[in-house]
Amino acid sequence: MLKNLKTFADIPSLKSYPLLGHTYLFLPGGAYQAERLTEAVLDISKQLGPIFRLNLGGTNMVITTDADNAEAMYRNEGTKPIRPPFPALHHYRKKAFNSVGVVPGNGDEWYKFRGGVTPLLKPKMLERFIEQQEDVAAKFVDYIESSVDESGVLNDTMEHLLKFAIEAISIVCPGERFYCISKSDPTTEAIKTASKEFMDGLYKTLIGPPLWKLFETSGYKLLKSSHETIHKIMESHLNIIREQYNIDPFVVQNKYPFMYSLLNNNKLTEEDCVMLAMEVFFGGIDTTATTTALTLFYLAKSKKAQKQAKQESRTDCSTYLRACVKETLRLSPTAGANSRFLVQDTPIGGYLIPRNTLVSAFSSVTSTDERYFENTSTFLPDRWLRDSERKFHKFASLPFGYGPRMCPGKRLAENEIVILLKQILRKYSLEVSDTSPIGMVYRMNRIPNRVINIRFLKQ
Repeated sequence: MLKNLKTFADIPSLKSYPLLGHTYLFLPGGAYQAERLTEAVLDISKQLGPIFRLNLGGTNMVITTDADNAEAMYRNEGTKPIRPPFPALHHYRKKAFNSVGVVPGNGDEWYKFRGGVTPLLKPKMLERFIEQQEDVAAKFVDYIESSVDESGVLNDTMEHLLKFAIEAISIVCPGERFYCISKSDPTTEAIKTASKEFMDGLYKTLIGPPLWKLFETSGYKLLKSSHETIHKIMESHLNIIREQYNIDPFVVQNKYPFMYSLLNNNKLTEEDCVMLAMEVFFGGIDTTATTTALTLFYLAKSKKAQKQAKQESRTDCSTYLRACVKETLRLSPTAGANSRFLVQDTPIGGYLIPRNTLVSAFSSVTSTDERYFENTSTFLPDRWLRDSERKFHKFASLPFGYGPRMCPGKRLAENEIVILLKQILRKYSLEVSDTSPIGMVYRMNRIPNRVINIRFLKQ
């Protein structure tokens, strides 16, 4: 079969130029905008087909909008998958802290850090936080009532949800709850600012030329300032917990289960523990707030889905609410694509792709493709229920990735969102004044292209 495959050079591509490659497509006046990369990939796929080559930033990569091809990529990622690095982030962390964490790491370096965050995927670990998560959700429901305008609208709902996300993740990491819903203080505002600066800094240093190697660019400065803020907070809390751990580790195990798992990991240095705490904390803010705001938006638009979700909110079940979150992430995933360097020569889409080639599977395209989902533009949470007759490709919608490098905060984030949705729907009905579709733009993670305003009406 391999002899029937076409070569890498046969893969369709657009016209490229020396030095620039295909970067010209995304320069001012070019055909596409970098912040609309998903739409660019979709448009190019309509011209060239579901697999094509681009040279961006000096890297020849294969891009695919086909779920079978995505599966082939994942099946050939190896036990220590290598994805595109974040060189500026890696450089800064190594220089400032001599520790890099999960996000920019690869190979053995990544594998060591990954072991530190895998406890977050264990249901028994997450069960330890449910009672506190429910209290955080209850406080946010009270906060809604005091924060809506005279017509019941919570303007820029996502901005408010950042407070919820910060308080919710803080009970897990660093383990001391940051009471930022019931009160606003400089620390809360500093954390919100740092979270946004981190994402913007990652994005700017990734898409632009690596001038940060020569001097501190604006993007590099954002990485630096965001890390200085959160590292100081995490280090302070971790030092207190470490002192308690040295006195009585069982107290720490009961009070701070995730932090205990970090401190009890003999492969991690003290600085590694601070770095992982920082990553978990950072990772639990932006995407949680974004996904929650979007789910509220889609429920507000779909009275049928909202009615069913309300009915379930009064029970101990959360099957339908979890389906609502999955459907939100299908329509508006916060991640645009998943990319891997192949560990071996791999047949993908009728071509033999050489090992070490970068392949990017755009789940943000396949998740809204009629080939994989019927009524693809419609919010239909029922399609995710086990008894649903709608069957679809398991690699068509992967908002958290897949395999060893799947987002370790997946279950934690889902729990936080579902618990909040349940409590909101018990008290409120949802409406939106602007029902027009919401687009997504890249700021490292994808975020809504406009403000989301939700009207909360007491039942």
